[in-house]
Amino acid sequence: MSQQPLLLALRAGGRAYLARRDHVDAMGLLDPLVPPAADERGRPLTVRPLAELLGGDDPPAAGRRHALSVALRRRSVSLLVERVDDLAALADVQPLSPLLARRLPNPWFLGAAAIGDTPVLLLDLRRIAADVALGVI
Repeated sequence: MSQQPLLLALRAGGRAYLARRDHVDAMGLLDPLVPPAADERGRPLTVRPLAELLGGDDPPAAGRRHALSVALRRRSVSLLVERVDDLAALADVQPLSPLLARRLPNPWFLGAAAIGDTPVLLLDLRRIAADVALGVI
């Protein structure tokens, strides 16, 4: 029996999301007004608010935000969120149906889970970071 990956509970633009912990290479606090030009390995760093990418309202940039860093081959991308919490793996994460997945504007969602009575989308942070790095969005 394979072990489910650990999940992160994210808050971005006032909405709740889930992400796989193994998609994130580093987490920390970052001031969006003074982002570093490079990551800890010297690769160029792109910083984007996750809420802006997902079509939500991004709160004012004042103060530090949680940065989820995804290291790609030639650069790193830090996605800014309001809050991050570790969660144990959830057994009820269901993949999106192919019909629904084709109707989404971007292929950034891996599935959904019910947390309490609320459905929460599971994000593909590696795919989001790759699209940001490529300038697709």
